[in-house]
Amino acid sequence: MALVLLGATTSARTVAFGASEESKPVSVAGWEKCFAFHYDYVLAETAGVRRDFEPVEVTLTVPDPGARRWYDHVRVVRLESNDRGRLVPHQTLREVAAIPAVPDKAKAPAPVRSVNVIFLARCPARAETTYRLFWGLPDGAETATANLPTASVKGGLQISGKIPALTVANEHYTIQLDPKCGAIKNARRAGQGPDELMRIRQNIPMHFGTDVWSPPQTWDHDFNWPVPPNQRQEGGSIALRYHRWGPMKTFRDVTTSITYTFYAHVPYIHVSSTLEFTANRSARAVRIGEIVVSHPTKPTPDGKETDKKIPQVFSHFAWPEEDGRVTTREIAAIQDAEGWSNVPGLARGAVGVLERDVPWIAGYHAKKAYGIAALRRSQFVGNRLGGPIPHTAPCTYVAKYHMEFSYWSRPMVYPLGLKGTPLDQNTAIAAGTVFATEEALLIFEPDPTLRQVRDAHCQFTKPLRFRFKGTGPW
Repeated sequence: MALVLLGATTSARTVAFGASEESKPVSVAGWEKCFAFHYDYVLAETAGVRRDFEPVEVTLTVPDPGARRWYDHVRVVRLESNDRGRLVPHQTLREVAAIPAVPDKAKAPAPVRSVNVIFLARCPARAETTYRLFWGLPDGAETATANLPTASVKGGLQISGKIPALTVANEHYTIQLDPKCGAIKNARRAGQGPDELMRIRQNIPMHFGTDVWSPPQTWDHDFNWPVPPNQRQEGGSIALRYHRWGPMKTFRDVTTSITYTFYAHVPYIHVSSTLEFTANRSARAVRIGEIVVSHPTKPTPDGKETDKKIPQVFSHFAWPEEDGRVTTREIAAIQDAEGWSNVPGLARGAVGVLERDVPWIAGYHAKKAYGIAALRRSQFVGNRLGGPIPHTAPCTYVAKYHMEFSYWSRPMVYPLGLKGTPLDQNTAIAAGTVFATEEALLIFEPDPTLRQVRDAHCQFTKPLRFRFKGTGPW
């Protein structure tokens, strides 16, 4: 085990994910006449970290009936003065129409249509940046924006295949989704070859979005879907969002959803996941957000792989401590002759038993210069039917058993006892229980202090703040 002392301040740091795509300065004087709506969206940087290409998502709305495909008439401009700025590429997602079908319109909510717009923002440290948003068309002005310039997209996401078998790449990574279930099957840092592929040797994905174990029945994972019950792809070269949802394959009373969002120029993938129990269920384990990779059964002395058919994908695990240090554990150094990890004070096979809300957890290969980290933003558990919420050993579990893989997971429910003891038993989970998490999966190049992981975690969990000036009174 090695402890690395981190710096105490974040000032003067930079989180820069690529070169600028903004246009040359343009005049926006009079543009408000060409659109139905405009708004100055002020973003403030409060963590002392300069931001480049930070994803920002905003919902824009027009009353119905709006112009057909009104969302095609959107501009995002980073202001340099009140009437001058730079056009910024943006992505619109699927329109949502709320058009009440009631005879008496006076008793119905106002009909509206909304879309989410994503753009990649820039902001100096401890500063504010204003983005002027223009959207919709004035009544009867179907061509009002025809002569206005648009932002060009350079170096956006490279997307190939059809859902669920997508391949998505940018200048930081290439991600391949499983052709059956749509989970992340493997990942590679940009510029690296097949020997640096992060994966699990078995023909299953490396990202286990959600899973439930109800012994004596077997495990049920999201990757057990032969095809997602429901799936949808939206977005494009700036931001691509892929949703999967529905009942799990074996336990039909458990519904799950997993959503990946990929961004141009950003080295992480945003992941949100939910699990809902629609009936009381006896379960030994409930987990969200697991990364599993191949690892030889036996130790690999001197970093040499003893079996090329079972590559050692990770050489180390790492996570932060509450006092600001980072704990790193070299897997080969803690394995016994049978391939189990042995850490004093922990059960055999455990590399680390951490808080469920540990800020981040990383696995990497020091010599091959790649790694993946889960950056945690939030988690939730509740019961929408008023039932009790289970409180049984929530943690983040890092392990290397004698089997051909090493992994981390985020248990929402786990037994209190060791395997085979009287306390190793199922928990009754009440109908209506909902678990949810939000995190990012970062593809990074490791260094001795894991600086990229720490900086990306800061950006992801302390995003630019929207300076809302208020409204009402309501």
